[in-house]
Amino acid sequence: MEQQIDEKKKQKIKLNRMQWTIIIGLLVMVGVLVYALVKNNRVSGSYEVVTSLSRGDDTSVYYQIMRKGMIRYSKDGMAMTDKSGNLIWTQTYEMTSPAITVSDPYVAVGDIGANTIYIFNEYGQLGRINTDVPIQEIKISAQGVIAAVLSDSATNYINLYDNQGNVLGSIKASLQNTGYPLAIALSSDATRLLASYLCMDGSTVKTRVISYNFSDTQSRHVIDTLELEELYPKIEFLENNKAVMFGEKSFVLYNTDTKEITAQQTFENEIASVFCSDQKIGFIFKVSDENGQYYMEIYNKAGRKNSSVYFDFNYEGINVYDDEVILYNSQEMAVYQMNGRLKFTSTLNTSVTNIMASWESGMYWLVDDQSLREIHIK
Repeated sequence: MEQQIDEKKKQKIKLNRMQWTIIIGLLVMVGVLVYALVKNNRVSGSYEVVTSLSRGDDTSVYYQIMRKGMIRYSKDGMAMTDKSGNLIWTQTYEMTSPAITVSDPYVAVGDIGANTIYIFNEYGQLGRINTDVPIQEIKISAQGVIAAVLSDSATNYINLYDNQGNVLGSIKASLQNTGYPLAIALSSDATRLLASYLCMDGSTVKTRVISYNFSDTQSRHVIDTLELEELYPKIEFLENNKAVMFGEKSFVLYNTDTKEITAQQTFENEIASVFCSDQKIGFIFKVSDENGQYYMEIYNKAGRKNSSVYFDFNYEGINVYDDEVILYNSQEMAVYQMNGRLKFTSTLNTSVTNIMASWESGMYWLVDDQSLREIHIK
């Protein structure tokens, strides 16, 4: 009898121990979840400088982050350094108005209003292009293919080149037939190209968007033409067959395969700034109401609104990296995630000209007149 009682006591003790183990385990899990939730929703406001590099150049030199290092370019040339700041390659040239286009690992620089384009990758120069007609705009694909808008007083061309500078194809358009070129977009695989043109319908200004198919270089042709009631001066591909067209007060999502407008949105306020990544498109409006001076809306690539937020930050520049939007002016910066959450905001102790995301999460490069400083947000 006593043995049975002892066995019952032992079983009860084991059960109590098991219950306490489960309770403690659950409390630990809840604690971890609460900590993660608080951490993920905490807005950081402080940072530390982890790297500081002297520029050794002037403010006419610009910088661009790449996967394996950093590009710097100016009217006099371009160079690439690795993540430690060591020089990988350098190329001199003479340009009056250099503009770059990037699709990592490729980068091209063209002299807008002149006739020269250089093409590079992470190992150095690949090709050079000399055009007969002045360059208006350039875009590069993930294959290193270049699309260039070339315009003079009467005629415009859209030429495609491989990364060695060889001509792959050419589209000739006249101002009378198509209109004045506003923007182009080249798909990542370089098979589709969209071009928007300003055209007149009587006294009404419209946009004509022409879709070109370059999947077969021997049979280049127009596959579709859209007539839109508003000016659309910016186009970007989100996927190889999906593009977004940005208007003054609207956007259009278009599928080049089905030749359909898949989504369209018109806003009450004029758009102040636009941005996009592979997955999201965003808009900033100047509203100046009781909720804030600016209003930001972010949509997915199906055209559905994911998030919106008011803010009072007087931004002067925007950079987008993956899931983050960096807003900045000369003395301040703010980092928003694509879900609308404010991740970081701070006053800076230097007058910056650019802010770029670094290679590690939570780290950013501040560019000022004298130096480049890599910071880590706390």
